Amino acid sequence: MTIIMIKNKQSIITFLLTVLMSMTDASVFAHDIEVANKEGVTIYYVWANAAKTELAVSYRGNDYDSYYGEYDGVIVIPQSVTYEDIKYSVTSIGEQAFSGCRGLTSVAIPNSVTSIDSWAFSSCSGLSSITIPNSVTNIGSDAFYHCSGLTSVTIPNSVTYLGEGAFYGCSKLISVIIPNSVTDIKRETFRDCTNLTSVTIPNSVTSIKGVAFSGCTSLTSVTIPNSVTSIGEMAFKGCRRLTAITIPNSVTSIGRYAFENTDWYDNHPNGLLYLDKWLLGYKGNQPVGELRIAEGTKGIAGSAFSSCSGLTSVTIPNSVTSIESYAFSICSGLTSITIPNCVTFIGKGTFLYCTGLISVTIPNSVTSIGYEAFRDCTNLTSVTIPNSVTDIDEATFKGCTSLTSVTIPTSVTYIDRETFRDCTNLASVTIPNSVTSIDYSAFSGCSSLTSITIPNSVTSIGGYAFQSCSSLTSVTIPNSVTSIGWSAFSDCTGLTSVTIPNSVTCIGEYNQEIKGETNVEIIPVIA
Repeated sequence: MTIIMIKNKQSIITFLLTVLMSMTDASVFAHDIEVANKEGVTIYYVWANAAKTELAVSYRGNDYDSYYGEYDGVIVIPQSVTYEDIKYSVTSIGEQAFSGCRGLTSVAIPNSVTSIDSWAFSSCSGLSSITIPNSVTNIGSDAFYHCSGLTSVTIPNSVTYLGEGAFYGCSKLISVIIPNSVTDIKRETFRDCTNLTSVTIPNSVTSIKGVAFSGCTSLTSVTIPNSVTSIGEMAFKGCRRLTAITIPNSVTSIGRYAFENTDWYDNHPNGLLYLDKWLLGYKGNQPVGELRIAEGTKGIAGSAFSSCSGLTSVTIPNSVTSIESYAFSICSGLTSITIPNCVTFIGKGTFLYCTGLISVTIPNSVTSIGYEAFRDCTNLTSVTIPNSVTDIDEATFKGCTSLTSVTIPTSVTYIDRETFRDCTNLASVTIPNSVTSIDYSAFSGCSSLTSITIPNSVTSIGGYAFQSCSSLTSVTIPNSVTSIGWSAFSDCTGLTSVTIPNSVTCIGEYNQEIKGETNVEIIPVIA
């Protein structure tokens, strides 16, 4: 047994600190070494690999803001440093290494560096220019975030990864050339670069993600190469001076608000806004009467006609294959619409709150109907869902208070949550043998529904599935059903008899709590 004698209080404190440090990986919380460069400026480092053979430039202390302005003026980063007679290569600029160093004016990065990590130079407002060497392959997320003094930057061909928000808020950046090595422009990469007038997008880029150039208010024109297949939502939103846009046939997807609040969008002649066969919307957002979309148009962008209350009818040509989410939402004057045969899906909220819509024709080409696609179309009286449809999403017809009957095709296997909730005039519904599950509140509040036949294919009835179906007088539950959810038939005040088959092994509470329950007979409860 070893006995350690500690003579005084100071020795005790020193001993305890030594033990604590030995139990903790200190490099997680602070720089590992510090070495002065040739100019006598101290640079702080952490180990860049587990073997401790490479270094990453870091900040001083426990956190990036532990010390204010530890880097100032001109900084020259060496390719290697010698520490305790051992030479180490400097291979990366670590996370937040120079973050918040507002007095930093210039940094020389050596060819040994392969990665500039996330937030490496964020908020270095005094940094006016930087040369990124050909050795760098990775520029991390927000690496130059809000470097508001940066006027130019050259991204070398070695860079294959350009992270989200890499140059977000570089408000003095005038031009940028994206190298051929980059394959996609990520979210917010150049967002709010308010002085950016020119950008070159190479043929290597296949996608421009959402908000990528949003707020670039000085950008006047942009050419999108043939390699690009998608442009994300709000990608160029708020580019006020953007008047010339070239979009190739390769683009198959344009996100919502991609070009909203641009001069091109707001001042496009003749009202309708087209981008190489994509219809993005209507100038002034208030077309009156009939709208005829030109033959050859292949897509209608998300929210393109949202809130066009004066729109009464729309003719969509057969060339259209895609109607994106909320395209005609809140078009309260729209009374009827025919969806062409080439459309394969009706997007989320496409006709949401179209309170004047009386009829709609869904073609056999449609395979799925999105979330809330026809929600609160309060004047819709009938709808035919073709056999091609395999997926009807949540709340698709919720609140369609004038809908009187509906036939669900045999292609559908699942009635989703709230699909027909509060369809107060729905008196008849046919559920095919293909359906295996009726989900939560699927028919809740259908107060005109008098009877329902649940086919032998159904194995589960979800909670509140038929709650408050006050006109329901009879219901047949087949032997295939094994579970009935919480309050599935609660407040069905007209229901006098329910037979629960022996197959049911799980039944939720409050199914028996029906108003006027003295007339209700539940037989048998569970075998």
